[in-house]
Amino acid sequence: MNRTLRVLVGLMGSLTLVVAQPSAQTTSTTLDRMTADGKSSQELARYVFDSHGCKSCHTVGANGKLGFTERGKQIGKGFEGCISLLTAMNLIAQVPEGQRTATQKQKAARFEEFGCTFCHRITPGKMALTEVGTKLTHLHLGCVDVEKLVASQPPAHR
Repeated sequence: MNRTLRVLVGLMGSLTLVVAQPSAQTTSTTLDRMTADGKSSQELARYVFDSHGCKSCHTVGANGKLGFTERGKQIGKGFEGCISLLTAMNLIAQVPEGQRTATQKQKAARFEEFGCTFCHRITPGKMALTEVGTKLTHLHLGCVDVEKLVASQPPAHR
């Protein structure tokens, strides 16, 4: 794939993240409704995966692991992975923005670009959760849980 096309694919994927994600209020209401309706953890995880940008980079994999879309392969070159990024951001959050290294700034930008800030937020000196992130944590649907549940679904539900 030539460079121009790769950039275009990346921009389209970023636009998809911005346009397609429901608001925090809509997500919170939907999760409440799904929980009240007795939806399973796998169904809740699939809702998060499908509606919050995960599927713009990931495909439903197997054995608890996700695969990558073409966009995910392109932007993921040299990327340490979602969980490693979250771990790094826990440390980066402790560094005042003006004192961050170029690498730390790049990771913070990816954190935003990849949609992590829908559930996680950087507050001065630490990481915190948004309202949706808190709700998902109470439902035992953190990042790793969503990945494992979505990637372990039977083939008929993919």
